[in-house]
Amino acid sequence: MTADANSDKSNRRSAIRFGIRSLFLVLTVLAVLFAAYGWLYRRFIEPRQQADAVEKQLEALAGRRPKELTPLQWESAVAWTCNLHGNSLLPFQADGPTIRRFEQRLAKKLRGNVNLETIHWIWDEYAAICPGGKNYQRFRSQMIDEIESGGANWGMNVP
Repeated sequence: MTADANSDKSNRRSAIRFGIRSLFLVLTVLAVLFAAYGWLYRRFIEPRQQADAVEKQLEALAGRRPKELTPLQWESAVAWTCNLHGNSLLPFQADGPTIRRFEQRLAKKLRGNVNLETIHWIWDEYAAICPGGKNYQRFRSQMIDEIESGGANWGMNVP
């Protein structure tokens, strides 16, 4: 075998090794990026999406006032509950599956009639699923006092 043939064979082996290393590097980078996206999705994106679904259900309560409460009383109950949601169910306090399970329980609970007991059930759920919900319970008595004193105008459209 000539020197040129050996050199040619060596160049091909080097090219193949370089190609394999490049492919391995590309696959490694893609795997890291995919894993990072998966982590970001599970940690931040999915919980935010689930929390948004819960928020829509809570806001829809405004249009479902029970007959035993005045519009201002119900507005106070719903507004305080929306504040509870916004100030406690943050994406980093509960994971997506936990919020999804809560959203499913909430949807089931809201299929029937709603009243002040429903509001208290929601507050109890928040206290159980996230630290912020437990901490926000300190405002529950303020909400109850406001409702008992006739409610307040929070600017919601309550029929």
